[in-house]
Formats: sequence, structure tokens, C-alpha cells
Amino acid sequence: MKIALLGLGTVGTGVVDVLGSNREKIAGLTGESLTISHVLVNDINKKRGSGLDGAVITDDIEKIIEDDTIDIVIEVMGGIERTKNILKAFLEKGVHVISANKDMLAEHIDELVETANENNAQLLYEASVAGGIPVIHGIEHSLNSNQITKVMGILNGTTNYILSKMTIDGWDYNRALDDAKEKGYAEADPTNDVEGIDAQRKIVLLSRLAYGRTVDIGTVPVSGISGVDITDIENAARENLTLKLLGKSEYRDGALSISVEPVLLPSDHQLAGVNYEKNAVFVNGNAVGEAMFYGPGAGSLETASAVVSDLINAVRSKDSRHKNFAPDAPAAVENGSGMNEYYIRIKSSGADDNLPAVLDELSIGFSRIDTESDFVIRTGPTESSRIDELKQNDAVDVAAAYQIDGVE
Repeated sequence: MKIALLGLGTVGTGVVDVLGSNREKIAGLTGESLTISHVLVNDINKKRGSGLDGAVITDDIEKIIEDDTIDIVIEVMGGIERTKNILKAFLEKGVHVISANKDMLAEHIDELVETANENNAQLLYEASVAGGIPVIHGIEHSLNSNQITKVMGILNGTTNYILSKMTIDGWDYNRALDDAKEKGYAEADPTNDVEGIDAQRKIVLLSRLAYGRTVDIGTVPVSGISGVDITDIENAARENLTLKLLGKSEYRDGALSISVEPVLLPSDHQLAGVNYEKNAVFVNGNAVGEAMFYGPGAGSLETASAVVSDLINAVRSKDSRHKNFAPDAPAAVENGSGMNEYYIRIKSSGADDNLPAVLDELSIGFSRIDTESDFVIRTGPTESSRIDELKQNDAVDVAAAYQIDGVE
């Protein structure tokens, strides 16, 4: 079978390496000889490594689209609108598509799935969420007998590395970010990671699968970690709480609550022990109960592992009538509902004696956390609207407020 590889960067190179090093096993699983026949690159004059002998190396996508001998396309080049149109062109021809492109899929997966189903083509995207962790397959196939009610995950290795350095080593945010850049975990411009945009795209894809509803990415509120103060991490530790950037969603009574934000977890929660660049996804189903997927969330070979797994599955099912999962209704997003505990730090102003009265007026029950400065509390179960009112109250200066999740 002939494969077109769109993109030969970190992941694309990993795909070539995995196909080469595991060639005999892959051939045994598929019963096919798989050959990369075409590669789309930006610079055709750049020197390439081994594993691409005989492949057509081109910067002209039209040459690849027009070649009717191609059976499967692997897209690891990134981009959104142009890439969506390219993949749609292949799907319209009945060519199976494998993509690692979370940015594009979070916005256009439903359109691409519709095109794929109309043309008996497969659209597979395991590598788009959590790198080498098989969470897409796990939710779509292994847990498909469940009614899933909650998905909560550490979906970005950069932010988890930074928060781990702050929590475990006591570093401040800027020092941890600089270290993440030096080690290659953070880009020169880390905005998409540290502001939660990367995790937002991933929780959209996971929630779509978990609850069988389309999710408009524009309805997902995002808060990143660039404003996290080491003071709050240290204060929370006194309550045996650990701060993690989580993509999380919950589906109950036909309503979806979904967000990306720093959240405090009990330090003995499964996700609280996931540190540095690792990712993990916590799923709650009505039959299986609680399950967690853990592993490397990025990396050349790690992500390529998921891409090639999709390739094997596509080849093994190539002759069957295939329908990609397609939700039949949009999610009704209702963020801010429900009761949760919160950690809140209010800047001390010399008028701390008045703060209990302010909290009582807002019906916010609380207990004090013993700290050397500021007025720090842990609330009882409280509606998020009450916390919003507190933040808007001119009589107080809320320096930090984090929801506490995972409490029994």
C-alpha cells in the first residue's frame, strides 16, 4: 500500500523511524507491504535521512492529491484552514486519512467526518490528543459500553512540567518556564501551552467522543498558568492540595460543563501524582467506574507510535464498510453550574476583620488556612456565581481563586 506523508518535521521523522524499525511486525499485523511513496515538505533541497528511498519528495500538494495510487495519507504538518481543505480533498477520493493535528480537528472534525462517511473513508486521529497515550481509542472503543459522565486530564506537558517544578522544587513561574524552554518542553513563544489553548483543543476532541455531542470550541472557557504564584501552591500544600492545569468536562442531565483552568486536587488524587512532562486522562464511566490513561504526551517516537497504530488499524479494516463516529446533536454547554469548594487568597489590607462579614453576606462558608500573610480560605461547597460576586466586590482584593476538584 502506498502512503503519502504530509510533513517531515519531528513527528513525521518519527513516523519514518517507527515504520522502518518495526517493519516486520507491522507487515505481520497488516498482511501488507507499506511504502511511503510521497512526502510533502517545505524545502525539497534539504538533506533527508534514510527510510525514504524511492519516495517522491515534493513541495507541491497538488501532485500528491492528483496521484490516484495513494491509499492512505498521514498528516503531521499542522495548519488549520488550508490543511482542512487538503484532507477533505483526499477524503472525497475515498483515501483514508490519519491526522495528528489537534488545532485543525478541534475546529473542523465534524465536517471532515461527514466527508469521510460519504466516501467510505477512515479519519483516524489518535495522536492528536496526549501523544503516545491511546486515549482516543480507549474512549471510542474500549469504554464504549459506558455512559461517560466526566473527563478530566493533564493534557499539556509544558504546563505540567512548569507546575511540577514550582510544586516539587519551589521555583517561581519564570524560572520554571525558562528551564522548560532550555529542555525543549516549551516553545520560544509558549503562549498556546501556558495560556491553555493547546489543552482547550484536546478537551474538545475528548468530550466530543465521550458524550456523543459536537462541541463548539468557542464555548470552552480557558485560563492558563502564567498568573500562578508560588505562594498559592505553597498555601494549598498546607491543605494537602496540588495545583494542575486541567482540561475537564462533565456531562449530566443533558448539559455539558467544560473548561480549561488551573485546579487544585487532593494530593492523593491519581492526577496529582502525574508530574513533569507526562500527561494523563481521568475518565469516569457508569460501568467501569474510574479509569486513568497515563504516559508521554508528546515527542517524536511517542507521537509517531500513535500515528502508526492508526495506520495499522486503517490497513486492517480497509476492505470493510466503515463509518466514523459522528455525534448527532450539539452539546448544551452550561458552565458555572453545580457546587464546588474553592481556595481563595485575598490580599491583606488591614481590614481583615471585615472579611468574614463580606463572605457571610455572600453565603460563602469557609475555614481559614494558616499563612504568614494575606487572608487565605478554603470554602465549603459554593456556587461559582458566589465566587464571581466576591471577585467583583470593591471591598476585597482577590489575588487568587482556584476551584478544588476530586474531593470525595
